Amino acid sequence: MAESSGQVLLDRGIERFGAAWILTFLGSVTLITPISALASHARFALIDAVLGALLAILALGWLGVVVMAIFARHATLVAKLVFVLAAGGLLLPLLWSPVLGAVFAAWLTGATIEYSLVYAQFRIHVGQLLFPLVTTLTRSDLVDLGWNAFQAVATVIGFVAAFTQLWPGFVVSFRGSE
Repeated sequence: MAESSGQVLLDRGIERFGAAWILTFLGSVTLITPISALASHARFALIDAVLGALLAILALGWLGVVVMAIFARHATLVAKLVFVLAAGGLLLPLLWSPVLGAVFAAWLTGATIEYSLVYAQFRIHVGQLLFPLVTTLTRSDLVDLGWNAFQAVATVIGFVAAFTQLWPGFVVSFRGSE
């Protein structure tokens, strides 16, 4: 069965994101491990340069892939929209790969990474982005209502399931005692 153009667009995009994640992680580990082994404070400037370059390359690559997908002639508008939404959802994990590589490289050498300005700014900006999002999603009355409804339905279903499993045993034990 032939795949739709939208499926091909999404599959190729996810393959590209996966390859970019692995390559930048390995590149970060490969470049930052020897830098982390340096004993001088100059290592933080070098780590910042490597992380900054890798993050910039990833961001530009992500933008290029998204723009190419938007202008792809073989895909429908819905497929393009799904791809752009998926790409948006994968941007943060993609940008995390060189940072994680730097953390891993620092761990391998026993060095600290916390003094890297790029690392610190990345963590701060991610926190500033995610905290309001998580707060909005978990602290809303609608989410609380949904969660309480879910718990009520689960309680009723659990009670009915337990009752239907136990009731025949009660009936048999009461009939046997007569």
